[in-house]
Amino acid sequence: MDTDDAEDGLAAREAELAEREREAAASPADPDVLAALAKERDALADAREAAAGARDTAALTRRERATGRDAAASERDQRSRGGHDDDDPGFPDRFLSGRDTDASAGDRADALHDERCAREDRQRAREDRQRASADRDAAARAVRVAADACAEDAAGMRAEMESRTVIGQAQGLLMAEHDVTADEALDLLVEQSQSSNVTLRDIAARLVDRRADG
Repeated sequence: MDTDDAEDGLAAREAELAEREREAAASPADPDVLAALAKERDALADAREAAAGARDTAALTRRERATGRDAAASERDQRSRGGHDDDDPGFPDRFLSGRDTDASAGDRADALHDERCAREDRQRAREDRQRASADRDAAARAVRVAADACAEDAAGMRAEMESRTVIGQAQGLLMAEHDVTADEALDLLVEQSQSSNVTLRDIAARLVDRRADG
């Protein structure tokens, strides 16, 4: 594949990947998606490194070809200077020498273009690796956030279950002590909570503790 065609293919991959990264950034962080994007960024960086190597090889080949054409032009110049009669037998050599010189200049210009593109590919490869690293960091943060959220949810559920358990125990004690229903026992606990400005759970826990100590 021609190096310019390969560059077009890399540009298309870059555009598609950048769009998917924007979509991922606009939605809740998914660690698996971010990790996959990071992997693709690394693959794109590897492709750019390979493209840069191909550019360097092409530049070297063109410089070698330019050197060969310069040598051919020099040889033809020398032969053309040997022509001295009216028919100017040196003209063909001068013509071919000029053509070789022009072609040599074109090869050197192409070599410079390839070298510039190779530098750009390597710079883009470095940028791709930086973005891959950022995607991996974001994936790790998403994993930590998800883990923290799960731990927080679990802690909340445990606290709620413990609260319900101690309130139920306090209700049972009040029902037995005052011969009231479960709802009436709960009303008594609520009244004590509001009058003392203490949470319902703490009021229930104090009652349970006092009975246990008594």
